[in-house]
Amino acid sequence: MTFVLRSAASALALTAVSFAAPMASALPTGSFGAGDGRQVVIVDNTLELSDLNSCWASGFPRDIHFDNRSSRNLLVFGTKDCTGDPIATVPGGTSGTYWGWSAVGA
Repeated sequence: MTFVLRSAASALALTAVSFAAPMASALPTGSFGAGDGRQVVIVDNTLELSDLNSCWASGFPRDIHFDNRSSRNLLVFGTKDCTGDPIATVPGGTSGTYWGWSAVGA
């Protein structure tokens, strides 16, 4: 009887892990509000930027959705290399869609 109970408990635990693992791996790392405290920006709900000191650039100028989960402002530029005057600022802790080509943390 003890063997049957242990086997059933093991099967349930394995099922729970098998179900939760794919869901957890689909989420960007560090994206939870109470997460590990990293400064991240999610771009178009798919790409995570964690080095906000480096210039990130899209392949071409377009409307880009930024989810700024950091405490830093994100500067959006109309150039491919984060040069010139920023055309938009995404304040820390906010999200929005902005036309631009590249972005860097301020």
